[in-house]
Amino acid sequence: MLPLFEKVVPPPGRSLAWDIFDLAAFPYSWHFHPEFELTLITAGRGRRFVGDSIEPFEPGDLVLLGPHLPHTWHSVPVRGMRSAAVVVRFGPDLLGTGFLDRVECGRLRRLMTAAGRGLVFSGRTAREVADRMVSLATASALERLLALPALLDQLAEPRPLSSLEWDAAPPSRDARRIDRACRHIMQHFTEPLSLAAVAAVVKLSPAGFSRFFRRMTGRTFISWLTEVRIGHACRLLAQTDQPVLEVAIDSGFGNLSNFNRAFRQLRGCTPREWRRLEPEPPV
Repeated sequence: MLPLFEKVVPPPGRSLAWDIFDLAAFPYSWHFHPEFELTLITAGRGRRFVGDSIEPFEPGDLVLLGPHLPHTWHSVPVRGMRSAAVVVRFGPDLLGTGFLDRVECGRLRRLMTAAGRGLVFSGRTAREVADRMVSLATASALERLLALPALLDQLAEPRPLSSLEWDAAPPSRDARRIDRACRHIMQHFTEPLSLAAVAAVVKLSPAGFSRFFRRMTGRTFISWLTEVRIGHACRLLAQTDQPVLEVAIDSGFGNLSNFNRAFRQLRGCTPREWRRLEPEPPV
């Protein structure tokens, strides 16, 4: 499925959108928009999809995206854990036509150009920028507008996410394939789901799909599917009183022993222990 176009509408009287999201989990919502986007994850864990890059994310994840670059952050609801982010979206001409062409903006101009592939930041300056983004949550609109160029100029140690071959418009064939495969998995993981069945959805042989999936995600199909199923099981254990056997079946596992073994490998305890030890969700 192709990424959906998202219309970014700043609040009345604002020229940029500076939003705080606090959700039970980030949904899989593959989309793009003509604005730049600076995203800081403040809570939650999951997988980050940017162009043809798929990586895990955790609190402190700081990413700059260029216009029209498809992306989504996806997490699974876990008892006692929220998913939260500070997201800043702004147009290329936010500071006026020709602003980036000024000699003083050479470093910033190079950063914005490189953002076409998506950039993830780490290190001390990234932490400082993250702290500043959080502190600006309660600032005035003018303070945010004036602070943004300095925040961007402060960013250092970028690592590109999408491959050099990535073309944001239209998405590459590989990106369309992995998106279609991941959507199919997310829609059918509670059912018996084989590698061959997903391979057929994206019109690849099972062997070809196995190599393709590992190349695109860094994971095997089975490990990815198991992680999705265990995440769903955690939500059922936290939010329902279903017996563990029912949770296993409703999460796509064929028998209890396989479920218990996979759960222990990923969570370090049995499902019953996890249900008993997991803290109650905040009121």
